[in-house]
Amino acid sequence: MITGVVVGYDGSKKGVQALDWAAGEARARGVPLTVLHAWNVYVGGPVAVPVVDLQALGQEIVDEGVEHVRRAAPELSVRGVLARGPAAAELIDVGRSADLIVLGPRGLGGFAGLVLGSVSAQVAAHAACPVVIVRGDLDAGPGRVVVGVDGSAASRSALELAFAEADARGHSVHAVTAWESVPVKDLPPLADEDGMRAAAEARQARLMIPMRERHPGVDVRAEVVSGSPREVLLAAAADARLLVVGSRGLGGFRGLLLGSVSQALVEHASCPVVVVHEPRPNGDA
Repeated sequence: MITGVVVGYDGSKKGVQALDWAAGEARARGVPLTVLHAWNVYVGGPVAVPVVDLQALGQEIVDEGVEHVRRAAPELSVRGVLARGPAAAELIDVGRSADLIVLGPRGLGGFAGLVLGSVSAQVAAHAACPVVIVRGDLDAGPGRVVVGVDGSAASRSALELAFAEADARGHSVHAVTAWESVPVKDLPPLADEDGMRAAAEARQARLMIPMRERHPGVDVRAEVVSGSPREVLLAAAADARLLVVGSRGLGGFRGLLLGSVSQALVEHASCPVVVVHEPRPNGDA
């Protein structure tokens, strides 16, 4: 059973960026780091590669990743794991016990096809733990953690993670609810848009109360912004250190569905993006 932070490493330049981010996260959390590489036998390719060569190459990549972390963070507990099988399946399985999975936006070698929409999207959609796609500027200085808030169970989990990250790293929290105008003909009877927006603001304020109490040292800004969730959150995260979103959304607060808005965010955000799932009942995997 693997616990702590797990980083999927493929030997690419973006993979090194993910390694560095994961090491910083493990250090901030006080947990071990596991560098994982998955290799698999691909049938039907244009060139036959001996299995032993793929395994040996995979082990070299793992060892390289572990050595990189040990040089950069000698105080950190780090180990390497070489897994055989489809990358997404191996990472999803690890996510049953891990605290966090970290991936780069592109992959090579054993993570062939690690482009958003394939392995990264599968892991973000199905892993039981939060998944980080590392991209953009990784400046380690103080900054903002932007979190999408829509009232769903997943977004409440995202809010908790955002405050914890901000508290651990000395960042502030910027909580954003995207408000899309509703055509008059689509409004429920006796409802008006101003009233519905006021209700959204009140819901957001209620969700913030326990977070402020648990993290009194975190500077907080909360707002409801008109526009589509995709555009609102991308704009809010333009100069952020981290963007945190839930994997599922709610009706009138629609949008945070992996494969639509969340997919767009992990593809286009200018900072690392964390996808958080709603808590699962005990016993569910």
